[in-house]
Amino acid sequence: MAKYNPKILVVDDNEDNRYTLQRRLKKDGYSEIVLVNGGQEALDIVYEETFDLILLDLMMPDISGLEVLQQIKSDPDLRHIPVIMVTASDDVDSAAECIQSGADDYITKPINATLLNARVSSSLDKKRVRDLEASYLGRVEEEKKKTNDLLHSVLPKGTVGEIKSASNIGPKRYDNVAILICDLVGFTPFCEQNSPERVVETLQDVFEGFESAIEETGMEKIKTVGDAIVATSGILGDNHEPVMSAVECGFLFREKANAMNPPWDVHVGIHYGPVVAGIVGRQSLQFDMLGHTLNTAFRICDTTEKNEILISNDAWMTVRGKLKGKSRGILELKGEVHVELLECLGLRTQQ
Repeated sequence: MAKYNPKILVVDDNEDNRYTLQRRLKKDGYSEIVLVNGGQEALDIVYEETFDLILLDLMMPDISGLEVLQQIKSDPDLRHIPVIMVTASDDVDSAAECIQSGADDYITKPINATLLNARVSSSLDKKRVRDLEASYLGRVEEEKKKTNDLLHSVLPKGTVGEIKSASNIGPKRYDNVAILICDLVGFTPFCEQNSPERVVETLQDVFEGFESAIEETGMEKIKTVGDAIVATSGILGDNHEPVMSAVECGFLFREKANAMNPPWDVHVGIHYGPVVAGIVGRQSLQFDMLGHTLNTAFRICDTTEKNEILISNDAWMTVRGKLKGKSRGILELKGEVHVELLECLGLRTQQ
């Protein structure tokens, strides 16, 4: 008795032969059997239905069994189906040609019931093993895709390939980096007054809008910290105007946040300078930055008024003449850092 219920196609132009095979297969426990009376009908049905085994007569008037076999085995979508050729007892040369063309086995007429059962069972067992291997490989590929998608979701795009190709990723110093920090005005009270579900859903909507702005301006999202997002230009890709990209991204952040329902106001701070960056952690990977430039960018963001985009003089000097701005003077930030800050008012029209 078969352990599962495979679907078997019997192809023979002789009605008596078809029903003899059907009767013996059913006696061996195979209940799902399809009978067809010629090669063309066989080729038509294998593209419409799924089969686990084909018993194929060699000598047929319309299309020979050898031609049917060759078409099946040359098709990438069908060649996995095992085919047992049914041949005349004195047709050894033709049987050998069938084996060379991809037949999995053959059986001679008159058909011996014991031999038929053994060869059908063996062919089906081999197919099950191949199916299990294909299923396993499919799961492996699916898991690899999930891992790849997860890496892309938590790490900047430029680091994922490096993680896959290198066994050890060391930190690096980057000298000309624009850092943009943006957070939402009033998000802490919003969290206290709303359900966790609404808080997370709202933040997800906001960050999806921010991520589209990051992609549009060629920036790289580094991480989120609560309701703040950190983006850079000049670390993971070539950009000859990293500060301009950061400013344009800041304008888009404000535009998208203001247009949401409910609308949000933002703080945006931009600084420019050197940072040390790299992968931190083993079990939970995170690409992060360290250094005075990052700390100053956060402090600039903390200094801004509602919907104000402030940029340090270091950053301003790289894009002077391209932005409209207004100096806020030299301010003392946390940690006794004195920095001239300028408010970004818009892009200058090129003459």
